[in-house]
Amino acid sequence: MSEDEKRYIDPELEKFLKENKEMMKRLFSEEREMVESFFKEEKEYFKGTFDEEQKKTEEFFKEQRKKAKETGEEVFKAFADPEVQKHFMKMGMEFMMGMSALISAMPFPDIVKDMAGKAEKAGKSADNARSGSRPEKIEIEITPKKDSKDEE
Repeated sequence: MSEDEKRYIDPELEKFLKENKEMMKRLFSEEREMVESFFKEEKEYFKGTFDEEQKKTEEFFKEQRKKAKETGEEVFKAFADPEVQKHFMKMGMEFMMGMSALISAMPFPDIVKDMAGKAEKAGKSADNARSGSRPEKIEIEITPKKDSKDEE
C-alpha cells in the first residue's frame, strides 16, 4: 500500500463521520464506561476470590503445622518413654558385647582383643549396676603404631 492510499479517506465515510461525530462520541463513551464497569466488577470479584482462597490456604497450613507439632511431640514421648529407653540401653549393651565377641574371634592384635574384653566386662558390670554394684572404670592408653621399617 502506497503513501497516497494510506492517506486516502473515502469522502462518503468522512462526511458520515463529521455529521455523526457527537453520536459516535456518545456511543464510544458508553462502550468505554461499560468496559470500565465490567473490569472494575471483575477486579473486585477476583480480589474477593483471591482473598478467600488465601484465607483457606493459611488455615490449611496452620492446621497442618499443628498436626506436625502434635505428631513430633508424640514421637518424642515414645522415644523418651522409660520402658523404651531401657530396651534401647539393653540393645546397645548387647550390640557392644556382640562386637567385642566378634573382635575376640577375629585375627586382631592382642591389644584390640584386650580392649574388647574390657568393654565386655564393662557391659557386664553395667548389668550388675542395677543390682547395686558399681561399674569398672576402663583406662585406655593410645600408643602410636610402630612402623615395620623402624624395627629393621
